[in-house]
Amino acid sequence: MARRASTGKRDYRLGIRAAVRGLWNGAFDLFEFADNMIPTIQRGLTRAADDGLLSVGIQPSERTPQEQIALDKRINSEFAHILPFGRDIVAGSKANGGLLRPLLDRAEMWILRYTNVENEARTMAATDPKLEWVWDPAKEHCTSCARLNGKVKRASFWREMGVIPQNPPNDKLECGGWRCGCELKPTDKPVSRGPLPGLP
Repeated sequence: MARRASTGKRDYRLGIRAAVRGLWNGAFDLFEFADNMIPTIQRGLTRAADDGLLSVGIQPSERTPQEQIALDKRINSEFAHILPFGRDIVAGSKANGGLLRPLLDRAEMWILRYTNVENEARTMAATDPKLEWVWDPAKEHCTSCARLNGKVKRASFWREMGVIPQNPPNDKLECGGWRCGCELKPTDKPVSRGPLPGLP
């Protein structure tokens, strides 16, 4: 995990610095700079968010809609600063007698965003773990709980659906949650695909 994260940040740093250097030395123009920065940011910050999820046992494919929205906002925020940064690079370009070092130092502020996004994703995921519905085989169980047994969803999903064991009254469970012997237990199993099985 540490190796993947460090490789991702290194690749992101190389991509940002290459775009800055290319615009500074005249290898491409402002719009080509943007064309380089956009996919670098999109790929890099998505990978940062993936690293954050993986660090707490969540697969990128298990990202919640809320986590995706947070990532999209972060990426779009970075996009909004590309052209202003590019204009400053042009103003301080090699052709205009500017030095590359101050621009690369400024690029480091962009590169720090990788860790910021990774931490943000980790924090969101850590407060929304995967939980498995597990029944107590020693207790009588209703058909609703039998269908839910073994299902894995993020905590936010269980809350949003209003399907919580031992939480009466609950009209989504045949037992109403009154004598429910089930639990939601943290798990490393993959999230169950699709909607929950039919409930009353």
